[in-house]
Amino acid sequence: MLTNSRLVIQFGNGVDDDGKDILMTKSFTNIKTSATDSQLIAVVTALTPLQEWDLIKVDRTNIHSLV
Repeated sequence: MLTNSRLVIQFGNGVDDDGKDILMTKSFTNIKTSATDSQLIAVVTALTPLQEWDLIKVDRTNIHSLV
């Protein structure tokens, strides 16, 4: 049974002195377990223009109870 869900949005914030990408992460916990992936993408689409960084990746982490 799905018990918890988390949304993690990763943004690029340029490169460091060694040429490696600088990544910024925004996490949203306690996402409704009934929220569909399409609904979460709609939220990310609305939030992305409000950030000063470029969108790199979006992850959803679901926690399931096995017992």
